[in-house]
Amino acid sequence: MSAADSDNDGFVQYEEFERVLACGDRAKSSGVMDDVFKVMDKDDDGKLSHEDMKNYMSSAGFVVTDEDIKAMIKLGGGDENQGVTYAGLLKILVVDQVSEAS
Repeated sequence: MSAADSDNDGFVQYEEFERVLACGDRAKSSGVMDDVFKVMDKDDDGKLSHEDMKNYMSSAGFVVTDEDIKAMIKLGGGDENQGVTYAGLLKILVVDQVSEAS
């Protein structure tokens, strides 16, 4: 995750994550997250597969293993065969809780 971890503390803070997504204050808008999901969903099937997620994370500069991706899919309520939905992506990113806290 070194590309996102700009202060090299071993963690990606929310502000650092926003910079990776290049969305700044717009992160609170669901439109931006819709766009991120669409970019990640290469085959446009409405779900993020293991490959969709791994390709996006790698292209964004994150160092991820297959086990990392499997854990994210599970966290989002998906599985290896079905992938994860848009709502699942929001669970992974905890965007729904961030916007509620604002």
